[in-house]
Amino acid sequence: MRYVDLYNKISILGPEAKYDTCGPKDLGETTNIPGVYNAKVAGGNVCRLFKVLQTNACKNNCNYCALRRDRDVERVFATPDEMASAFYKVYSRRLVDGFFLSSGVVNDSVTTMSRMIDTVRIVRERYKYTGYVHMKIMPGTPENCLDEVLDVSNRVSLNIESPTQEELSELSPDKNLEVGFFETLNLIREKILCRQNIGKKVPSLTTQFVIGAGSEKDINVVKSTKYLYDEYNLKRVFYSAFRPVPDTPLEDKPEESITRAYRLYQTDFLMRFYEFKPEDFTFDSSGRLIQEEDPKLVWAKKHPEVFPMNVNRAKYYELLKIPGVGPESAKKIIKARGLSAIKSLDVFSGMRIQKEKMKSFVSF
Repeated sequence: MRYVDLYNKISILGPEAKYDTCGPKDLGETTNIPGVYNAKVAGGNVCRLFKVLQTNACKNNCNYCALRRDRDVERVFATPDEMASAFYKVYSRRLVDGFFLSSGVVNDSVTTMSRMIDTVRIVRERYKYTGYVHMKIMPGTPENCLDEVLDVSNRVSLNIESPTQEELSELSPDKNLEVGFFETLNLIREKILCRQNIGKKVPSLTTQFVIGAGSEKDINVVKSTKYLYDEYNLKRVFYSAFRPVPDTPLEDKPEESITRAYRLYQTDFLMRFYEFKPEDFTFDSSGRLIQEEDPKLVWAKKHPEVFPMNVNRAKYYELLKIPGVGPESAKKIIKARGLSAIKSLDVFSGMRIQKEKMKSFVSF
């Protein structure tokens, strides 16, 4: 095995972290500085992350993954000291705003997570870093490791990948939803509840589906998403559109449409902020969401009995059913009608309300 210096290690471990995606599309891009990644966040802002893998070696053989054990690539490992030093070098130069640490699974989850925890502890304690840390949790991580991860992180993620065991087995023959993902997720939930009860810091929790690598159906993804939000109080669910990687079993499979992932994000927001339920959405014969129109507009067209909706009488969540009306627009409507009856949409001129989308669905 050839000697690899730290700079060249990060040159490998940084770009390969892009496969651990976390947004509605290819949300960020690596820069010319190894490990530095510009991630787009809410509102179109950019969060500069030091986004790296502890190692790109992995015992798993996921059919879509660039890190799969049967793929012929150079494997490197950064020690906790090396990784902490690499992060602090870019942070001290004000090149990043936070730290996103993931890893391939080496030997077992305990070994993998212990090295990651050691890295973050060095960053926190030796370098006195108090900023944002996002850590990936491996399925099967035991309780004692989870306690340490929650101590040092602002956000943690445990990726589900697929909504059913059958679909997960297509993608990742070494993984098990019940024994791996849900047992670990239940432990995380218990730990977070205990921390909340004693007033300790609680990191946010996220997960991610891989969309388009297997035969997963949107209807199952949407139902699973709703269940995860309701039962585990997740901060976010992410949907990563499949991109083929050379020298993997799925290298010839077409990449998934960004539109499909985007429609899933729309259903996600409708369930979290608009009180929509999985049964409110329309799926085609293959179990996919309608791609041509956003799911809220599809719902509105299927429910002519609800429209036109009188904007002077409708309650907040009723207003949110109107195409073009979001939470801020609904609040503006309620505020405006509190001053005087709304007689036309002209009253909202210059107020950033989507009048064209609304006009066919409202009355006064």
